[in-house]
Amino acid sequence: MRTILLLIFLCFNITARAQNTFEKVIDTLGCVVANCIQETFDGGYVFCGMSSYNGNDAVVVKLDSIGTIEWAKTYFGAGTEAAMYLEQTPDSGYIVNVSDFSNAKTCLYRLNNLGDTLWTKSFSAGVGSTSAVLPNSMASVYNSTVYGLTGYYSNGGWPSTFFIACLNSGFLLTSKVYNTAVFGNDSRAINNTLDGGFIMTGGISITSSSSDIYLIRTNTYGDTLWTRHYDKSQADAGETVIQTSDSGFAIAAYVFNGQYSDIYLIKTDSIGDTLWTKNYNFYSDQGPNSIQQTNEGGYIITGSAFDSNVGRGLYVIKTDAGGDTLWTRIFNAGVSNNCTGYYVRQTKDGGFIISGIAQMVQGGTYIIKTDSLGLVNSITGLAEINNALQFDLFPNPSSGIFTVKVKGLPKSDSFLQVYNITSQLIYSCPLNNGVAQLIDLSSYPSGIYVAVLSVNQIIASRKIIIQN
Repeated sequence: MRTILLLIFLCFNITARAQNTFEKVIDTLGCVVANCIQETFDGGYVFCGMSSYNGNDAVVVKLDSIGTIEWAKTYFGAGTEAAMYLEQTPDSGYIVNVSDFSNAKTCLYRLNNLGDTLWTKSFSAGVGSTSAVLPNSMASVYNSTVYGLTGYYSNGGWPSTFFIACLNSGFLLTSKVYNTAVFGNDSRAINNTLDGGFIMTGGISITSSSSDIYLIRTNTYGDTLWTRHYDKSQADAGETVIQTSDSGFAIAAYVFNGQYSDIYLIKTDSIGDTLWTKNYNFYSDQGPNSIQQTNEGGYIITGSAFDSNVGRGLYVIKTDAGGDTLWTRIFNAGVSNNCTGYYVRQTKDGGFIISGIAQMVQGGTYIIKTDSLGLVNSITGLAEINNALQFDLFPNPSSGIFTVKVKGLPKSDSFLQVYNITSQLIYSCPLNNGVAQLIDLSSYPSGIYVAVLSVNQIIASRKIIIQN
């Protein structure tokens, strides 16, 4: 009987973790956009983007498995900076690609596991200006020892062109500029290939009034192996690319349908020849920013789409291996009509983690963790706007008896609610400004719970741990 109960308990916990979802708008340290997010070795998440502080700084934020902030750091430079892409390194630190827009430079930041800076490097692909303007601007090969960075390069004006900078840690191995079009081209994304090289996509201007999707495959040092371009409409551009499990490639692009843009998926073989294409136009205007092949062999894509009911929302498409749509989802942060998804990855539990922007009064990073069907179904899915409330709950962990103290509450009613990991409400009480209040949860089993403070339309949450 004990064995059966233990198995039931284990299955319950696995199921609970598998269903863990949340949806948050986070403006901690002035965060205004999350360009990239990754699942970390400890089961949490880390995202990077831009902060509105100091005339716009790069920012990196670490979250735990339910989306609670563990730490947040901004990185002050000489001009306007934004962190475009990051990866976790084998020592649990981070490597971050930062675009220095003011000085037209691309930077590499090496951080430890707490986000403290170990070193930085700044460089250009030539004597002109160099910058990464979109997410997916960095890829690593050979166990995160060689990095390829891409973006646009411009020598004193128009036209711009692809560049790649290949680095071993912070040391420049080589840089290349690809002057392949009279009317210019620009690189939107880079990814690694199975043989230790890189694949890049973007747009190439064939004439002064038209552009095609462009693909470049290189070796580790940026030497061109082959190029391809694909013509779907008058104005096309590849936005993100991956190598697939069959050694081919999948490119998510935007194409102009005569009035609006559509999402266009191209599947190629290992040398870039087209195997099949799919066009997605469920809404009146949409575009992709990130793609990944799923565990099932299909694809997950995020970007933005305009829907008459919710305005411009963060858009997610799940397809099968042939590109046929399994489901679509659109999120708008509950109060915003201008949201965009910049990055998506499948998580260890089969769900998806998505980062982007929710442009509200001043904007905020938009972080969504869904289940395998693209749904958010837990209380931690409430949009969270960080604010001046000082919400303390201690000791934490404890045996279940906690003290709650909140400063900065308005005169209107506020409530504390506590939920278990399966989103069941287990406790609720009103709160008074500046008064320490005792809550007793000692009758509940050991585990992780979420305390949610509700003040008017403001939501703040804290993870609490009971250890009986």
